[in-house]
Amino acid sequence: MPSTSSADELYQRALAFYRAENYPRCREAVEQALAADPQNVACLILKGMALTQLGEMDEAIETLRQATRAAPADAEAWRQLGITLMTDGELKEAAEAFGVTLRHRPDDVPVLIDLGNVLFTLGHPQEAIQTLERARRLRRGDLAILRNLADMYVAASQPEPALEVIREILELRPEDVLALCDAAWLYLQLHRLDEAAAAFRALRRIDAEGEHELYAVHGLVMTEIRRRNWRKALDLAIEATRLDRYEFTTTLLAFISGRLFGKTGGEVTEKELNAHFETEHRAHRRLHAEAGD
Repeated sequence: MPSTSSADELYQRALAFYRAENYPRCREAVEQALAADPQNVACLILKGMALTQLGEMDEAIETLRQATRAAPADAEAWRQLGITLMTDGELKEAAEAFGVTLRHRPDDVPVLIDLGNVLFTLGHPQEAIQTLERARRLRRGDLAILRNLADMYVAASQPEPALEVIREILELRPEDVLALCDAAWLYLQLHRLDEAAAAFRALRRIDAEGEHELYAVHGLVMTEIRRRNWRKALDLAIEATRLDRYEFTTTLLAFISGRLFGKTGGEVTEKELNAHFETEHRAHRRLHAEAGD
């Protein structure tokens, strides 16, 4: 039987293979280490992690469960079990594993983030939001947490707290395009029109390429429509034609002309305008989210 020192050496070797993303060699080395010490929790965790990367989920889960049985108070064993369960789509069990992790390591921010996302997917938005708010308090100024939390508030139809989080992002990064996009949209939905106009103008200034600028101008048009300032709305819609003469721009022109000059506006309703602009907002936002802005 290999000595303990050789088992430790095999573990370190396996860990080096894992860090190098050579998961088959990692598995091979860690299994050799486990032959010397079958209940070695660090080795069981590493084997489970390697198996997860190799897509061998059933064996990975069982290996990590073995680690938690061997050391019920080992937070890392529970965390890795939660990650593997989450990866395998077993979200309820993943949430339970993350919950145990937090009992032993209550300030683990990555676990709080994972648990929050799992809870939200499971249909528990308030618990998810409370979990991410805890992560937010523990790691002030973390943009990833703030964006995630704002998205949850929006999805949960809670625009006021969403806006509070987005304003925190803008305090950290005043020209953050994605945050400005969200802020402008939420100000408009909340009928805070002066702030909406200011946000759309800032967005136009810093995000001025083609269709991006057009989105900001359309936002300014929609703001003036909400004010019932038809003349200003018309001037902005005409300005939008310099960027685009099709689809939504012409629809806006027709709608505003109908209000100013008594025409039908092409039978379009303000509700339909709002729906179209919401679609444009999501498309514009997606461009920046995918770009990692």
